[in-house]
Amino acid sequence: MENIDSSFFVADSSVAASVENQLSNTYSFKQVGSLARFTEPVSGESTLDMVAEMFQEQPELQAVPVEEFDHVIGVIDRKTLAAATNSAWKRLTAKNVGEYVQRVNTVLYAQDFIEKVLQKVSAINREHGVVFFPVFNSRSFLGIVSLDDFLERIADIREQDLQKASVIQQNLLPHDDDFAQLPFKITAWNKMANALGGDFYQVEKLDEKKYLVGCYDVSGKNVAASLLTIAVGSFFRTLKLLDKSLKDPVQIISLLDKYLNNTVPVGNFITAAICYADLERGQLYLYNCGHTTVYIMFRDSAEDSNVKVASVKPGLPPLGMGAVAENLAADKGLDPSQKPYVALPIKADMHLSLYSDGFTDMQNDDGTRFDDDRAKDFFMKLYRKPASEIKDSVNDCVTRWIQNAMLPDDVTVLDIRF
Repeated sequence: MENIDSSFFVADSSVAASVENQLSNTYSFKQVGSLARFTEPVSGESTLDMVAEMFQEQPELQAVPVEEFDHVIGVIDRKTLAAATNSAWKRLTAKNVGEYVQRVNTVLYAQDFIEKVLQKVSAINREHGVVFFPVFNSRSFLGIVSLDDFLERIADIREQDLQKASVIQQNLLPHDDDFAQLPFKITAWNKMANALGGDFYQVEKLDEKKYLVGCYDVSGKNVAASLLTIAVGSFFRTLKLLDKSLKDPVQIISLLDKYLNNTVPVGNFITAAICYADLERGQLYLYNCGHTTVYIMFRDSAEDSNVKVASVKPGLPPLGMGAVAENLAADKGLDPSQKPYVALPIKADMHLSLYSDGFTDMQNDDGTRFDDDRAKDFFMKLYRKPASEIKDSVNDCVTRWIQNAMLPDDVTVLDIRF
């Protein structure tokens, strides 16, 4: 263990209690000083009986700082005291407290950040079994912290950070107010398996008659995946500011793929189902980039009771691999059935169902997967339900299927109605 100048261990016991009160709100939630609990140090010449009496009078007290020549040299905890007095012979031959103290020859400063010193504290605990550590404000003793205090606070810090990040991620998603301004109806339902997730969806108004709607699913989960969803969101927000004239879906998707190819780490990718609606020409274009099947439901006329279903499977590679532009450029001269995207006229009462693979991958208590056939059947039934019931229907479907099981992946469902 490192050698420390003993002058750092001076304890000013006459003002320590008032210092604790003054400094209780001085340190941030992430600083060691916010964890310190003050206990008046005892002299190393004190008897074990004296410390035992302190523990008896203060049940919440787990350790007592010990000083020699006005220097705090370490602590004695309940476990050490119990081991030193667990028999009549040990109590009879017991020495002074100073002989049993856990000496900590390292300094923890109140201003230190908890995450930065946790590794040092953990290493000392593994090597020497030290559990409690004295904390100093400048050169004055402030209080004691334990390894458990560090671990609990780290868990709290990370939980708070995750909650903040979750709020940021959710704010990047379009809201119902954004959808209300559209000339067609979109309903979105999203549930992350963890605080942060890898699902994302967006709607972009390119002009008064052209719109781009996408459902994205990042490979991986939690924090790393959420950062990539932010990359997608940032692309579209930046695109609005830099090039308002760009309205061609092939150019936009190709540019997005190129951007993600330079951003996404090797081995990661993003699947996407992107819908381009050209209301001026009455045309709909679907680009499935390695995503789940997109279902299109429509009737030939308003009077026709027969609902037709078209399935659009992946015709393009996932985004972030740098191959989408090449595939889109190679479609010239191909038969429409061989093109990597689908183009069709927009019909009255046409519905599109876009969803992430968390929907088909969800499992019930028996481990049975929801699968593609059930998903298709669900969306066909959803066609006849009013838009106001979509969110409740999806929520009820997911809740009923998973029962008490964990949600293995993020689930996103987009319902688009013309």
